[in-house]
Amino acid sequence: MRKLHLAIKYAKIQNEVSSSDGIILFPKHFHNSFYLIGKYYLEQNNLDSAITYFKKAISLNYYPKKIAQSLCYLGLAYRMQGNLYLSAEYYQRGINLMLKYGPRKSIIFHIINFTDTCNQIKTKEIALSGLYYLEKCDSIIKQDRKLELEKGPVNLSKGVLYNLDKLYDFNKASFFYKKALSSCLLAKNNKTISSCLLNLGELYLKEKNDSCLFFLEKGLEYTKISSSIYIKDVNSEIYRNISNYNARKSNFRLALSNINNSLKSSFEIPLNSKFILNDNHFEKVISRRNVILSFKGKVEILNLLYNKTRDAKYLQESIETVNTCDAFINYTIQNSTEINTKFLWRDDVSEIYNYGVLAAYNLNDYELLNSIIEKNKAFLLTQSIKENNSEVSLPYDVKQQLKTYKSSIFSLEEKSTSQKQKDSLFNIKLEFERFKDSITVLYPEHFSKRNNIQPLALENIKTNLNSKSVILSYHLDRNNNNLFGLFTSKTGNYSFKKQIDSTFYEIVENYKQLISKPFTQKSELQEFYTTSNSLYNYLFPTKESEQFIEKKNIIVIANDILQNIPFEALNTNVSDLKYFIEDHNVSYAYSASFLEFNNAIKRETSKNLAAYAPITFANQKSLEATQSEVNTIQNQIDSDLFISTNATKNNFLINSGDYKILHLATHASSSNNPAIYFSKDTLKLHELYTHKTNADLVVLSACETNLGEIKKGEGVFSLSRGFFYSGAKSVISSLWNVNDVSTSSIMKDFYTNLDHHQSKSEALNNAKRKYLKEHSLSEKSPYYWASFVLIGDTSPTYPSTSYLFYLLGFVAFVSIILFFFKKRG
Repeated sequence: MRKLHLAIKYAKIQNEVSSSDGIILFPKHFHNSFYLIGKYYLEQNNLDSAITYFKKAISLNYYPKKIAQSLCYLGLAYRMQGNLYLSAEYYQRGINLMLKYGPRKSIIFHIINFTDTCNQIKTKEIALSGLYYLEKCDSIIKQDRKLELEKGPVNLSKGVLYNLDKLYDFNKASFFYKKALSSCLLAKNNKTISSCLLNLGELYLKEKNDSCLFFLEKGLEYTKISSSIYIKDVNSEIYRNISNYNARKSNFRLALSNINNSLKSSFEIPLNSKFILNDNHFEKVISRRNVILSFKGKVEILNLLYNKTRDAKYLQESIETVNTCDAFINYTIQNSTEINTKFLWRDDVSEIYNYGVLAAYNLNDYELLNSIIEKNKAFLLTQSIKENNSEVSLPYDVKQQLKTYKSSIFSLEEKSTSQKQKDSLFNIKLEFERFKDSITVLYPEHFSKRNNIQPLALENIKTNLNSKSVILSYHLDRNNNNLFGLFTSKTGNYSFKKQIDSTFYEIVENYKQLISKPFTQKSELQEFYTTSNSLYNYLFPTKESEQFIEKKNIIVIANDILQNIPFEALNTNVSDLKYFIEDHNVSYAYSASFLEFNNAIKRETSKNLAAYAPITFANQKSLEATQSEVNTIQNQIDSDLFISTNATKNNFLINSGDYKILHLATHASSSNNPAIYFSKDTLKLHELYTHKTNADLVVLSACETNLGEIKKGEGVFSLSRGFFYSGAKSVISSLWNVNDVSTSSIMKDFYTNLDHHQSKSEALNNAKRKYLKEHSLSEKSPYYWASFVLIGDTSPTYPSTSYLFYLLGFVAFVSIILFFFKKRG
């Protein structure tokens, strides 16, 4: 207590001095006091304050040992907050310093804590990193016999890592768990004994061995006699595994009781109390990944209970659980700056949303069905764009500093392979965090509502639709092998659920392969007839679904592999070939909520169209037809052309922010880091994250610009998404390697249609229909015309002048004149 008292005393002196003239007196005392206060707040589970003081301790840079310990405790605090990848970065940095400067026992303590982060991230790479450091623990223990008691926790951590799916080895996991249990029984460490029994039980449960129940119940006994503040997490995990065991034995009500006990333990709610949660409960959680697993287990059990009893109360409880989990995830990621951590949580909650969609469908509640489907689409994209737009209110120098930090981080993340580069990346991230901490205090309104992203209500979606349009929202649930459809028009809704199996995925993949190349043989065309019609029947499984879309413009919102298929090329006829595009204008959206949010953003530009065509490339084939493509566009619409060596990335970054339309006729790649090619250099996806455009329309006349890695709950990480991130209202992009000749033809007609005041959707679909009408045989293959898709806003870029508006104005003017003449008379 004396140390803590002195720590607070020095901290107060430091704060007074810093606030007056910035001079730091006695930095050695401040360094130690900040570290101790950080530890105190960590023990009180006041994570924000703990993080603040540990960062202060690091910034003083006085004692290497205290810096190392502060880094490790930051790793612990960030893990408890749910910032798992940030936790791993701080731990690795801190442990490497601890190995040089830290006490041996403290090194082992922090390495064991690091493996808890590894267990929650669950990737093979991070698990191997954990094992590497645990081997260091073995070496330390060999050098100091007084540390023999640490063997138990070290072996337990090894067992945990070998129990991960990516590194699973039953024999190794079992060996280390049992070895750890023997050591911990001798040491009479009740918390670690209960952890050993928990993990043995979980291991045997995975192997479907009924011995698991013995270990789990024995572990529960030891949790009751442990005084550790972390025992609640062991308790929670034991209840969760007992619940899984009971569910496997079809004891669903007992399974539900145990999974509720698991959640109550995590949220520190007495087991005999009612299960009601709020932000105060969310704050108390230590192992957030375990809570998500418990939520997932609960909705699975509720679904099984409904299937068994057909009692709608289980559907209602399932919806409540999904909504609670959603609130918990939003609370967890509200202050997270690590995108990988956000993806991790969105991936986890995506599986829980599947059960919410199923429950809402069974309740026949369109509003609920829409709400949960919408929650599972493009949340992070909407959040990022909202955050970017809120930066407008920040001072110029602050915005520039934010952009500089983000650019440096993205650039280093792309190429950080050497230790020196990794160190540079860590240091920049640390500086960035400090900078954001400072501007959060100065401009709290910028950060206060960035996570306040709510799905658009179904009635609002209907209000926004015109009478000729229908939204087709698809939700593919791989966990339960279901395909859901929710169709929405201005006046009504239609929904369906279709059971699917491996055949469905084979049809989708075959469809994608067939349309990505020309048909050169009659057998290929026949295969396409059949495959395309089979897929159409999955997507429109009933007469009602076909009638609902009759003579309508279609907006497709999909997830998973359905995001990368063109509906335009679906064959709607069993006996012959009739393309979907023949009866419908088709466009796409990430979600109805994102569409409404993005369309509402105010965009101002002073220039019309900028077209970029590098034509020749260093390591790619020349695209000679693109010269004609952009020249034709200029003949139709007032344009600025950037051709050949003038089509540089630098010219694009400097000039593109002030154009209504951006047209890029070039090469592109859809690798792990998608890029678009300019003369002599490339623009990477991450560079769009720090670039600002105000374009009403971006046309990516290049290959595979709508392809990329699919993230659960978010969508495809493509160049299209990057341009939306940078500010575009709508994007036209491609799904496969395009033919430059047919592309030029379609683009010519598209811009003619656009200039004639057609909507973006009409302009593109009419250009495709014209191409089909004017070509025959192999040249009619979808390969030539179906690759380009419109995502986002469909309204005209050049709306026609409303003569009715002027007529009404004239009538009003004449009426006023007559009124005054009459009054004078």
